[in-house]
Amino acid sequence: MSTFIGMKSLGLLVLGLLAATTTVFAQVGADSSFSLYFNSGLSFTHANDPHINRWLKTYGYPTEPHVPTSVNFELAATPANSRMLYAVKISTINTGGNFSSFKALLGAYYAFVKQRSFLFFAGGMVGLRGDIVTLDGNVPPEYKEMAASHPEPLALRRRGLALEPGVRLFWYPVHLHSVQLGLYGGLGYDVDFNSRWKLGYYSNNHGKYSHFRGLGKPNDQKRVSEYGICFSAGLSFRINLH
Repeated sequence: MSTFIGMKSLGLLVLGLLAATTTVFAQVGADSSFSLYFNSGLSFTHANDPHINRWLKTYGYPTEPHVPTSVNFELAATPANSRMLYAVKISTINTGGNFSSFKALLGAYYAFVKQRSFLFFAGGMVGLRGDIVTLDGNVPPEYKEMAASHPEPLALRRRGLALEPGVRLFWYPVHLHSVQLGLYGGLGYDVDFNSRWKLGYYSNNHGKYSHFRGLGKPNDQKRVSEYGICFSAGLSFRINLH
C-alpha cells in the first residue's frame, strides 16, 4: 500500500516540478538568477471526518486524530526579478493506526514583502488528496459478502480535490554566501472535496507494486468534504543561484 501511494505521489511530484520549473524559467528573461527553497516541517489542521471516525470506533479501529498532524516536504522557486513563488509539495498523514493520507499540491504565492532575510507571501495551493483505511480486523457483513472471493485484506479508499489558500512567511537569520538557513510558518484554510469511500483490496504484482482493486461503494459510508484552519511551520533552506 505504501509503495502504491509513493508511486502515485512521485508521478504527481515530477509533473508538478516540471510545470513549476518551466514557469519560473519562462519569467526569468534576461536575468537568469533565481532562488530555490527546500522546506520541511509539520502541519496541524482542524479538518477531519467525524463520520469515518464513528465508523472506525464502532468496529474497533483507531480513529483519526481530532487535529491531524501531517509531514510536509516542499520544493519552491522564485525568479530574482519576480515577486512570485512557485511550489510543489507532498504532504502525508500517518496516525500509526489504520488511517493514512497524502496530498500532492502545486502552489503559487505573491510576495507582499520581499527582503533578504524576511519574506511574506499570500496565495494558495491546489492538488490531489487520497485517504486509505486498512481493514485488517472486524468489518460489516456487507463487506465480507463483497470480498468473499478475495483473501487479501480489505481497505477503504477515497480521493478528491484539495485547496489550501493562505499566507506564509520566511525568516533567514543564517547567511553563508549564497545559502540561507531559516524558518517558515504558514496559516491557511484547508478545503478537501473528497469522493465517496470505495471498498477494495491491494493486489501484489510479484512483489513489484501494489494496485488497488475496487469492489464497490458500501452503503454505510458517506461522502464527506472537510474544511478547517491549518497551521504549518518548519525549516527552510534557501539557495540563491546566479
